[in-house]
Parts: sequence; C-alpha cells; structure tokens
Amino acid sequence: MKRCNRRNMLQLAMALLLSSFSVVHAQAPQRAPKNAVMPGGKLKLVVILSRHGVRPPTWTQSRLDAYSVLPWPTWDVEPGYLTPHGYDLLKKFGGFDRVSLAGAGLIAARGCTDAAGTYIWADTDERTMQSGRALAEGLFPGCPPVVHSLAAGEHDPLFHPRARGPRPSVALPVKTELETTANQLRDKNQSELLAEMQHVLLGCSPEKSCTPVRAPGVSLLGDTADAVGGTGGHLVETRGPLGQASSFAEDFLLEYVEGMPRSQVGWGKVDEAQLRRFLTLHSEYSDLTHRTTESARVEASNLMFHITRTLEQSAAGHPVENALGPTGSKTVLLVGHDTNISGVAALLGLHWMLDGRKDDTPPGTELAFELWQNESGTYTVRVTVSMQTLQQMREMQELTPAAPPAHEVLRLKGCEAGANACRWEDFVRVVEEATDKNSIFTTRPE
Repeated sequence: MKRCNRRNMLQLAMALLLSSFSVVHAQAPQRAPKNAVMPGGKLKLVVILSRHGVRPPTWTQSRLDAYSVLPWPTWDVEPGYLTPHGYDLLKKFGGFDRVSLAGAGLIAARGCTDAAGTYIWADTDERTMQSGRALAEGLFPGCPPVVHSLAAGEHDPLFHPRARGPRPSVALPVKTELETTANQLRDKNQSELLAEMQHVLLGCSPEKSCTPVRAPGVSLLGDTADAVGGTGGHLVETRGPLGQASSFAEDFLLEYVEGMPRSQVGWGKVDEAQLRRFLTLHSEYSDLTHRTTESARVEASNLMFHITRTLEQSAAGHPVENALGPTGSKTVLLVGHDTNISGVAALLGLHWMLDGRKDDTPPGTELAFELWQNESGTYTVRVTVSMQTLQQMREMQELTPAAPPAHEVLRLKGCEAGANACRWEDFVRVVEEATDKNSIFTTRPE
C-alpha cells in the first residue's frame, strides 16, 4: 500500500510540474535541438487573439432558404449574434485560460487581484463584445474586467483595416490570383465535394437530379469563380462555387457545435465525418481570401503592429505608443474574427493541425503571443494556438488539464530552426519584414 501511494504521489507531482510549463494550454513542448531557444524564466505577458463564439449564420433566413429544398433551422438569436450556448462555451474557455495562466505563475489561481491587469478589447459586433464578456466572466468569476471597444457598429481599424478605403492597386493582382486559383482548385479536387454539397442542399442523389430552387437562370453553386472588392476587413471576396460552399460548410459547423439535434444538422444528412469533409472547402476558401501574401499584408499588418507594440511595452516597463492596454498588463485579450487569426497566421507563416483539421479557426480559437524574460534579462516570444474540439463544443464538455482544448506550439519562420520560442530581436525583425507599412494605422484605439 505504501509503495502504491508513493507511486501515485510521484505521478501527481510530475503531472503538476508538467502543467506549470505550458501557458496555453497544458501540453509539453516538443523536444528542441541542443542550444535552441526555449521560453524560460518568467512569463511577463500573454496577448491572446480570439475568435468570437458560436453564432447563427449571418445570412437572413429567406436568403438561406433560397438555396435549399427544405428550410434551414431557426435560431433563438438574431443572425450573427452570439448564442447562449456560445457564451457558455467561452466562459469555460476563459476558466481554462485562468487555470493555465495561474499554472504558469502569471496570475493568481483565485480572486480578483489580477482582474485589473487584464485588458480586453473587442470588435464592435454584438458577437465579439458578448464573447469578450463571456471570456472575462470565465477568467474572473464575480469580477470580470471591462470589455473595451469602439461604439457598437463602428468600424474598428484594428480588426478591419480597410474601413478607411480600398486599395485598388493591391486588390487587382490579388483578384486575378484568386480567380485563377479558385477555378484551378475546383477543376482539380473540389468537384466531388461540391456535388455532395449540392445533394445535401437539394435533397437529391446521383439517382435523383438536382434542380435549383432559387431565381431562374442563376446556378446553385455557379460555374466559374470571379473576385470582387471585399467589405469590412476583406481585401477581396470570390463569387462562385467555392465561396458559396464555404459559407454553407460553416453553417453546418455552427449547427453542429451549437448542439442542435442531429436531425437538424444539414437536415440529418451531415454527420461529423461529412462535416469534416465539407470543412475542407471552408479552409480552401479561407486560404484563398486571407492566406495569400498580399491579402494578409493588407488585412493583418495593422493588428500585428499593435500586438508587437503591446509586447514591447511589457518588455520596456513603460508606456509605448500604439500599445494596447496600460503598462503592467499581464493579459491582453483581443476578440475578433476568424479572418483576423487567419491573416495574422499567414503574415507570420504559421500553420497548425488540430482536431484533424489544417489551419482551421472554429469559434473561440485563440492565437496567443507569450512574452518570456529569462534570468539574464533577455526576452523571447512563443506563439501557440488553442481551440475546443468539435465534440467539446457540441457536448459542452468541461475543460480540465486532463481534458484540455486542442493546442499546439507554433514555429515562426525566420527564428532559429526547431526552437520553441523566438528571440525578441528576431521576432521584431520577422514582423517588420512581413508587415505592410501602408496598412498600419498608428492611432491607438481609446
């Protein structure tokens, strides 16, 4: 009995030790080469870029119904608003962030003392502001930090840098690239998935022909792809098969992770396996519209500029112009959209494979920038990505160190090969080389 207890105590001690070395979240880093840069010493700041939580489709019911034989499921909130289920999922994510940050020694495990050191800035949509409040409530139950933002509905250049006007000289070559690539992709590897999507929407099969149900003369999924000027934070958008199928794939995802009955997820025709197949269409569309080099430079440079200034302010220990949050902040949380995460990731050459999907950014995804200071006083930056799995979201599962969100430590191009962190000077150089100076707004949000 004593030997068993001693072994159990040793296993518990090792588990606690390992958990303290992962900031976000509870996963030991991969082995790095000898002398490679590793995060170590003291964690000074974490800047988290988060996607909002689960929402209904942004299209109206009538617009959706024009594409299908059967009516789409109804939701209890307005199009694009955060659902109660989505709110509760983010509360759980915020609570897990609290445990992880406390395990790294950045904040206290309980109480409200560190709430003042947490700064939250959200985009002005209802779903982003409410998502910020959900995360704040999960981080600090009973004393959530204030969620800062511009006025509701106002364009925020931090998340939508093109709100001040288009960039036609940049948009034109990107438009040409998108049209060419989108049509090539369809010819090579999308035909089967597009046919499957059409079968689900129109309730047909290879033995039963599909008949479009919307306006005569307009094909359901289109024949060829073309690109048009984007809205909000989008440089350009594509019209045609891939763009439409991408929207429907995400709508099926939202039905699934909202926890709708299986009979309502794609009218009972989209199980998890089929959903994962459809999500490749969404990922390919995201790659085209947000992960091309020029799109990322225009859409993400301003956001990455402010993230870097925020990290610099923490390292300097005094106010830095264009930093987000006051000096001394321990956690800065930016609540935006999947397009923001995809753009920043593309800008820095970041890729991941989580929950079986490449570079996916489902509701609640967190891209985190950790600033570490070692004993000699030098700084390193580590980048991680975390997300709740499809099952965790659908079933509202608890997040614990034993059952954490999916998580990966990312590799920054331009930093030492195989390293789990990037030297501060290398990180700054990588960001400066990647960003487009003409897409940076140096006016700090208030």
